[in-house]
Amino acid sequence: MDAKTAIKQIKVMLGIEDTVVTNDSEVVETETQVEETVVELASAELVDGTKVEAEAFEIGKQLLVVTEEGPVSAPEGVHETNDGMLLTVDAEGVITSVDKAEQPDEELVETKDEFSSEDFLNQVAELINNKFAELENRINKVDAEFSAYLEEPAAKKITNNLNETQKFEGDLAEARFQKLVEFRNQSKNLKIK
Repeated sequence: MDAKTAIKQIKVMLGIEDTVVTNDSEVVETETQVEETVVELASAELVDGTKVEAEAFEIGKQLLVVTEEGPVSAPEGVHETNDGMLLTVDAEGVITSVDKAEQPDEELVETKDEFSSEDFLNQVAELINNKFAELENRINKVDAEFSAYLEEPAAKKITNNLNETQKFEGDLAEARFQKLVEFRNQSKNLKIK
Protein backbone atom coordinates (compact mmCIF):
# COMPACT_ATOMS: atom_id res chain seq x y z
CA MET A 1 0.00 0.00 0.00
CA ASP A 2 1.36 3.35 -0.96
CA ALA A 3 0.93 6.62 0.94
CA LYS A 4 -1.91 7.93 -1.21
CA THR A 5 -3.95 4.81 -0.64
CA ALA A 6 -3.32 4.98 3.09
CA ILE A 7 -4.42 8.61 3.20
CA LYS A 8 -7.57 7.77 1.24
CA GLN A 9 -8.42 4.93 3.63
CA ILE A 10 -7.89 7.23 6.61
CA LYS A 11 -10.20 9.81 5.03
CA VAL A 12 -12.84 7.12 4.55
CA MET A 13 -12.46 6.05 8.18
CA LEU A 14 -12.90 9.64 9.31
CA GLY A 15 -15.93 10.05 7.07
CA ILE A 16 -14.36 12.63 4.81
CA GLU A 17 -14.60 10.48 1.65
CA ASP A 18 -16.93 7.68 0.55
CA THR A 19 -14.65 5.75 -1.80
CA VAL A 20 -11.41 3.86 -1.32
CA VAL A 21 -8.76 3.29 -3.95
CA THR A 22 -6.82 0.02 -3.58
CA ASN A 23 -3.40 -0.91 -4.97
CA ASP A 24 -5.01 -2.30 -8.08
CA SER A 25 -6.45 1.14 -8.87
CA GLU A 26 -9.89 -0.24 -8.43
CA VAL A 27 -12.39 1.97 -6.71
CA VAL A 28 -14.31 0.41 -3.90
CA GLU A 29 -17.46 2.13 -2.73
CA THR A 30 -17.84 2.13 1.00
CA GLU A 31 -20.72 3.20 3.11
CA THR A 32 -19.78 5.70 5.73
CA GLN A 33 -21.57 5.87 8.94
CA VAL A 34 -21.66 9.24 10.45
CA GLU A 35 -22.30 9.32 14.15
CA GLU A 36 -24.37 12.22 15.24
CA THR A 37 -23.42 13.64 18.57
CA VAL A 38 -26.18 15.51 20.26
CA VAL A 39 -24.87 18.04 22.76
CA GLU A 40 -27.27 19.17 25.43
CA LEU A 41 -26.71 22.86 26.09
CA ALA A 42 -27.30 24.43 29.46
CA SER A 43 -29.36 27.61 29.18
CA ALA A 44 -29.94 30.56 31.44
CA GLU A 45 -31.45 34.02 31.32
CA LEU A 46 -29.44 37.14 32.11
CA VAL A 47 -30.80 39.86 34.39
CA ASP A 48 -31.53 42.00 31.31
CA GLY A 49 -33.69 39.20 29.81
CA THR A 50 -31.16 37.91 27.27
CA LYS A 51 -31.08 34.11 26.86
CA VAL A 52 -27.65 32.44 26.88
CA GLU A 53 -26.48 28.87 26.33
CA ALA A 54 -23.31 26.91 26.94
CA GLU A 55 -22.28 23.28 26.99
CA ALA A 56 -21.87 23.87 30.69
CA PHE A 57 -21.40 27.07 32.67
CA GLU A 58 -17.75 26.26 33.37
CA ILE A 59 -14.41 27.89 32.65
CA GLY A 60 -13.23 27.20 29.10
CA LYS A 61 -16.70 26.63 27.62
CA GLN A 62 -18.17 28.80 24.87
CA LEU A 63 -21.02 31.11 25.98
CA LEU A 64 -23.61 31.72 23.27
CA VAL A 65 -26.30 34.38 23.11
CA VAL A 66 -29.56 33.07 21.63
CA THR A 67 -30.86 35.42 18.93
CA GLU A 68 -33.56 35.17 16.25
CA GLU A 69 -30.86 34.40 13.66
CA GLY A 70 -29.36 31.67 15.84
CA PRO A 71 -26.75 31.48 18.60
CA VAL A 72 -23.79 33.89 18.47
CA SER A 73 -20.75 34.24 20.74
CA ALA A 74 -21.37 36.31 23.83
CA PRO A 75 -19.66 39.71 23.95
CA GLU A 76 -16.68 40.28 26.21
CA GLY A 77 -17.51 41.29 29.77
CA VAL A 78 -19.27 40.13 32.91
CA HIS A 79 -22.78 38.72 32.52
CA GLU A 80 -25.09 38.11 35.50
CA THR A 81 -27.78 35.44 35.30
CA ASN A 82 -31.12 35.57 37.10
CA ASP A 83 -29.99 32.78 39.44
CA GLY A 84 -27.01 34.82 40.67
CA MET A 85 -24.10 33.55 38.54
CA LEU A 86 -21.50 36.00 37.26
CA LEU A 87 -19.98 34.74 34.00
CA THR A 88 -16.85 36.55 32.83
CA VAL A 89 -16.33 36.13 29.07
CA ASP A 90 -13.26 36.99 26.95
CA ALA A 91 -13.27 38.51 23.45
CA GLU A 92 -13.81 35.09 21.79
CA GLY A 93 -16.88 34.34 23.92
CA VAL A 94 -15.12 31.79 26.14
CA ILE A 95 -16.00 31.74 29.84
CA THR A 96 -12.94 32.77 31.88
CA SER A 97 -14.48 32.77 35.36
CA VAL A 98 -17.68 31.77 37.11
CA ASP A 99 -18.61 33.49 40.38
CA LYS A 100 -21.67 33.87 42.56
CA ALA A 101 -23.24 37.33 42.77
CA GLU A 102 -23.44 38.81 46.24
CA GLN A 103 -26.86 38.21 47.72
CA PRO A 104 -28.45 41.17 49.49
CA ASP A 105 -28.90 40.84 53.24
CA GLU A 106 -32.32 39.52 54.22
CA GLU A 107 -32.71 42.31 56.77
CA LEU A 108 -32.19 44.88 54.03
CA VAL A 109 -34.76 43.17 51.82
CA GLU A 110 -37.26 43.06 54.70
CA THR A 111 -36.64 46.74 55.40
CA LYS A 112 -37.38 47.60 51.78
CA ASP A 113 -40.60 45.58 51.89
CA GLU A 114 -41.77 47.27 55.08
CA PHE A 115 -41.06 50.79 53.83
CA SER A 116 -44.11 52.70 52.66
CA SER A 117 -44.80 56.09 51.19
CA GLU A 118 -46.72 57.09 54.33
CA ASP A 119 -43.63 56.46 56.46
CA PHE A 120 -41.55 58.48 54.04
CA LEU A 121 -43.95 61.42 54.15
CA ASN A 122 -44.05 61.29 57.96
CA GLN A 123 -40.25 61.39 58.11
CA VAL A 124 -40.10 64.33 55.71
CA ALA A 125 -42.79 66.20 57.68
CA GLU A 126 -40.89 65.59 60.94
CA LEU A 127 -37.66 66.86 59.39
CA ILE A 128 -39.38 70.00 58.09
CA ASN A 129 -41.03 70.65 61.47
CA ASN A 130 -37.64 70.34 63.22
CA LYS A 131 -36.07 72.82 60.78
CA PHE A 132 -38.94 75.30 61.28
CA ALA A 133 -38.64 75.02 65.08
CA GLU A 134 -34.89 75.66 64.85
CA LEU A 135 -35.47 78.64 62.58
CA GLU A 136 -38.16 80.03 64.92
CA ASN A 137 -35.75 79.79 67.89
CA ARG A 138 -33.08 81.69 65.97
CA ILE A 139 -35.56 84.41 64.96
CA ASN A 140 -36.74 84.79 68.58
CA LYS A 141 -33.12 85.09 69.78
CA VAL A 142 -32.29 87.78 67.19
CA ASP A 143 -35.55 89.61 68.01
CA ALA A 144 -34.68 89.65 71.74
CA GLU A 145 -31.17 90.99 71.05
CA PHE A 146 -32.57 93.70 68.77
CA SER A 147 -35.19 94.71 71.35
CA ALA A 148 -32.48 95.06 74.00
CA TYR A 149 -30.51 97.28 71.64
CA LEU A 150 -33.56 99.48 70.99
CA GLU A 151 -34.12 100.03 74.73
CA GLU A 152 -30.61 101.36 75.32
CA PRO A 153 -30.42 105.18 75.69
CA ALA A 154 -29.18 107.08 72.72
CA ALA A 155 -25.83 108.86 72.86
CA LYS A 156 -25.47 112.65 72.93
CA LYS A 157 -26.80 114.15 69.77
CA ILE A 158 -24.10 115.10 67.33
CA THR A 159 -24.37 118.72 66.24
CA ASN A 160 -22.35 121.11 64.16
CA ASN A 161 -20.26 122.88 66.81
CA LEU A 162 -17.76 124.51 64.50
CA ASN A 163 -18.91 127.99 65.51
CA GLU A 164 -18.50 127.17 69.19
CA THR A 165 -15.02 125.78 68.57
CA GLN A 166 -13.97 128.84 66.60
CA LYS A 167 -15.36 131.14 69.28
CA PHE A 168 -13.52 129.20 71.99
CA GLU A 169 -10.25 129.34 70.02
CA GLY A 170 -10.75 133.05 69.38
CA ASP A 171 -11.36 133.67 73.09
CA LEU A 172 -8.28 131.65 73.94
CA ALA A 173 -6.14 133.63 71.47
CA GLU A 174 -7.52 136.92 72.85
CA ALA A 175 -6.73 135.78 76.38
CA ARG A 176 -3.15 134.94 75.38
CA PHE A 177 -2.78 138.25 73.64
CA GLN A 178 -4.00 140.07 76.76
CA LYS A 179 -1.52 138.13 78.86
CA LEU A 180 1.31 139.16 76.55
CA VAL A 181 0.25 142.79 76.67
CA GLU A 182 0.04 142.65 80.43
CA PHE A 183 3.42 140.99 80.66
CA ARG A 184 4.92 143.67 78.45
CA ASN A 185 3.44 146.40 80.49
CA GLN A 186 4.87 144.88 83.60
CA SER A 187 8.24 144.56 81.96
CA LYS A 188 8.23 148.22 81.06
CA ASN A 189 7.27 149.17 84.53
CA LEU A 190 10.12 147.17 85.92
CA LYS A 191 12.64 148.77 83.63
CA ILE A 192 11.55 152.22 84.46
CA LYS A 193 12.16 151.90 88.12
